[in-house]
Amino acid sequence: MIGFDRVKRRWIRFQLEETGTAIVEMVLMTPILVWGFVITLQFFDAYRAELVSTKAALTVADLYSRETGLIDEKYLDGTGGLLKFLNLTKEKPDFQITVFSWHNNDNEYRVNWSRMRGARSEMNKAELNSYASKLPLLSNGENAVLVGTWTKYKAKYGDGIGTMMGTGLQGNLEFATFVPIRPRFAPTLCYNNTPSDISKQKC
Repeated sequence: MIGFDRVKRRWIRFQLEETGTAIVEMVLMTPILVWGFVITLQFFDAYRAELVSTKAALTVADLYSRETGLIDEKYLDGTGGLLKFLNLTKEKPDFQITVFSWHNNDNEYRVNWSRMRGARSEMNKAELNSYASKLPLLSNGENAVLVGTWTKYKAKYGDGIGTMMGTGLQGNLEFATFVPIRPRFAPTLCYNNTPSDISKQKC
């Protein structure tokens, strides 16, 4: 019991101790505080950029789902400009628009048409079916639209922060978003860059 009282008195004395060199404490703690503050800002900015990219993809998907007219190359260029505006980025994000349908006979999805902007390629049937678990259930012959976007992101506070923390925030990141959606006011979405020639129309 005597030993416990002695430890308790020393602990209280240690808590009440006010002597020391403040400059030493500041030198020791300031780098840690600044480091923690910058890390917090970096994580917040990365999550913000990813959220903005996702919302931009959802906006474009909703835009295409409401379209009842033909899609052409100018429409695709306009989509690229819209994505750049919504993401507030210097470069236009890559994006891909695919209209697909389900076929009971082959038990698979088929690409009706696909167009892209940026470094991506147009989607093919094999790639489309690799996303089967993420695509909506459709009735036989029913059509849907798949919007894919890829937005580049670079850490604002330098690669060193991400390397030190092992967070993966170093270097250039890319946020990929895929949004499947059904056409709202038409049975499908058609592409034709030469409206005067209906034989070139793809639906």
